[in-house]
Amino acid sequence: MPMQMVRNPVNSDQLNLLQRVFDDTCAEHHIDKDSPDAEALALILVNSLQKGSSEPEQLSAIADALATNL
Repeated sequence: MPMQMVRNPVNSDQLNLLQRVFDDTCAEHHIDKDSPDAEALALILVNSLQKGSSEPEQLSAIADALATNL
């Protein structure tokens, strides 16, 4: 997969939020963190945050919706 440039870097608080949502979603939906599904989840979470979804509830809802369809 080609590396994508990050348009808006995330700060440490945002990174912690992304990690928490990612970890919780992977655990809840039994997603292996080293799997292609986990990679897709992480990319979508970062992209969502960069496009303005910065509330934990928003990101969790996005992650849950995606994980349900994996």
